[in-house]
This record gives sequence, structure tokens and C-alpha cells, in this order.
Amino acid sequence: MTHWKKLTNPNYLGAYSIENGQDIILTIDYIREETVTGTDGKKDNCVVCHFKENAKPMILNATNMKTITKLFKTPYIENWTGKQIQIGVEKIKAFGDVVDALRVRKYLPRITSQDIKCECCGGSIQAAGKMTVEETAQYTKDKYGQALCYACAMKRVQEVNNNATEQ
Repeated sequence: MTHWKKLTNPNYLGAYSIENGQDIILTIDYIREETVTGTDGKKDNCVVCHFKENAKPMILNATNMKTITKLFKTPYIENWTGKQIQIGVEKIKAFGDVVDALRVRKYLPRITSQDIKCECCGGSIQAAGKMTVEETAQYTKDKYGQALCYACAMKRVQEVNNNATEQ
């Protein structure tokens, strides 16, 4: 089924972007204040979140910004870069009606946007420190020649240390 709003080709993510009630998981690239032109031609300054994935940006309202602040335990948007959020649709009361609205989930994503497998054990690579799953895989690939999960990377570190002490 095609939602009628998809035919208007809006520039921003909306509740209609979430198909079949499936949440989406996206990685924050950057957030900034931008002038946004509405469908009625009215211009407003809005906080807009851009994603690393090929997804439309999302206008963040206060509710979603408060949720992200709680998720990452910081109100500073620069610290949100590289973090993954899970976005879904909720029914809310607005404009005298009940409407669908995008909501950042109040929990960290339970699955990664990309299930990248460890080239050593075959397990899923998880985000490490301030790095996303993708950044962790690339870092270990650059350092050890293989995309590795945390456990396998630690084994590799141990092997390198043991080889260094034997020589």
C-alpha cells in the first residue's frame, strides 16, 4: 500500500515512512538547526537530525530530544554523533485529534542496523566505546586485517602481547 504523503515527496522522515509498524534503527550523523519550509510554504527554524544511513533527515521535537538526552546521558548534540537510535510510530493527541507521530524509543536499539559478523568466530560485532558497529568492524579490520568482535579482538591483543614477550 502507498501512503498518500509519500506521493508528495516530503524532505523529512515522517510517521508514514515507517512501514508495517516496523521500527527503524538509524545512526546519528549530525544535528543542527535549519530553516524548514512546510507544505504550506511557512518557514520555521527546526532542529534536524541527519543520519549516516541513506535516510531522510528527521525534525526533532522536544519530546524526541529529551528521549535522546536520557538515552545517551548527555544534552550535548555533539555527543550524540555516531550513536544509534530506534524510531517508531506512536499515536498521540495533537491538534484536537489523535495522530501518528515519530518517536525515538526510550531504549537503545535491540538490534543493530547492520548485523556485521566477526570474521574469526562468526558472532555479531557490537558497538564499542564511542564507535558504531560499522566503525568497530572497520577499526579492527584496519588494525588486525579482519573485522572482529570484542572477544576476538582481545584475543588478538593477547596474542600480539605474548609474541612480543617471547621475542
